[in-house]
Amino acid sequence: MKTLKNIQDLFLLLCPIVAMAQNIGSAQTQVNVTIAQVQSIQISQPTVNISMAKPSHFLLGNDSGQQTNHIKVSSSTAYEVTVKASTEYFSHNGNSTSLPVNTIAVKTVIGSLTNSTTQPPAGLQVVPQIMLSALPATIIKSPAGEWGRGFHVNYAIPETKSPNYLNRESGTYSTTIMYTLIPQ
Repeated sequence: MKTLKNIQDLFLLLCPIVAMAQNIGSAQTQVNVTIAQVQSIQISQPTVNISMAKPSHFLLGNDSGQQTNHIKVSSSTAYEVTVKASTEYFSHNGNSTSLPVNTIAVKTVIGSLTNSTTQPPAGLQVVPQIMLSALPATIIKSPAGEWGRGFHVNYAIPETKSPNYLNRESGTYSTTIMYTLIPQ
């Protein structure tokens, strides 16, 4: 029997004893992520000019040239962008005129996404051309949010509207154009 006891002692010395740890206590936490609708719209060129300085401009019209990423939209949800002029007529030297703003076409195309080459969301709709009005018109409608999507814009006086610019006092005719971002 003594041998058996010596074998047990030897076994205990040579084999480590595995001890099970006991939970002394536990604690937990809940992590909440609060998502808010976030929308932002920016215009990259605050002043845009269209020259009517050549005979061809009065015959064929003219445009501002493409304003690269002129409209920049950031939205955490689907969105719509409308455009409108502040009044129905241009002003000249601070006075209202009879030159209607609907002689300007707003031509819009998809631009780039800030710091990304990601394709636009499927279903993104961009109206390629609308005539400016004092009433809002939808030019962009996106079924999904994006962060920093640009849209190129060209302001144009089409050939059919160029006669409206004849027989006017020289100088700068102005209107304010407002773009509105509407979450969907």
